[in-house]
Amino acid sequence: MTKTVSDEESSQKLVPAVMRAAQILDQIAKSTQEGGKGSADGLKLSDLARRTGLPKSSVHGLCQTLVHLKLLKLNSDGSFTMGSQSVRWANVFMAGSDIVDAFHEAVADADGLGAHTLTLSHLEGPDVIYLSCRNSTAPLGITFRIGMRVPAVFTATGKAMLAAMSPQELVRHLPPEWPELITPTSAPSLKALEAEMAEAKARGYSLDNGQLREGMFCIGAAICDRPFHPTAGIALSMMAAEARPDIIEDMGKRVRALANDVADRMGWLSA
Repeated sequence: MTKTVSDEESSQKLVPAVMRAAQILDQIAKSTQEGGKGSADGLKLSDLARRTGLPKSSVHGLCQTLVHLKLLKLNSDGSFTMGSQSVRWANVFMAGSDIVDAFHEAVADADGLGAHTLTLSHLEGPDVIYLSCRNSTAPLGITFRIGMRVPAVFTATGKAMLAAMSPQELVRHLPPEWPELITPTSAPSLKALEAEMAEAKARGYSLDNGQLREGMFCIGAAICDRPFHPTAGIALSMMAAEARPDIIEDMGKRVRALANDVADRMGWLSA
């Protein structure tokens, strides 16, 4: 006799509370993927109760626990979005994915980049999340870590990926409110970002002139799996004192070539 899903669940003695928590996490993840309100505002208790079919009191208790564990984030409007711990777990999985392997293989084969920090990241909403990194010994004042999240509008990879998008997709990844500036040179407005994105499109790579960290200069390039659809971005970080115009141009071409190499290894589109 063929076992049904319910038969298998019963025989495995699954824990109901864990199953309910997974339902909640799954619904919030789905709302992000669906776009629209869910991706920007998260889901509230009433939304989760309706979507899961669970009692509101049960959803409340489960969400409190998930927030405590940092698997969910409680926003100021009472909605819930995915928390930092879920992102860390996701990126442990991503660390074994093909694009991370392709990144490390391409870095190993690249010439002239050995002295610099190199990072691979992707976009989640308005933020950049780092998938992998090769930190150098240069005193940049920051150490990139897998799972680290920062506003995309202030980073080289973020600017590169945003510049590579269609206008419709770009809207989904812009912050609803402009984030607090990290340094005095951080892009102060959408107008300033648009000017930077236009320059990035013309050059083939983006620049972060101390916007994420004073004294650090970064060059970024997008990796697209199809036209206007960036899947990830690569950045090179150096000391700002090193960033002479000739060095920027040379390293910009190398970073663009590195991003193309990763895309080629994945069977994707090269810029």
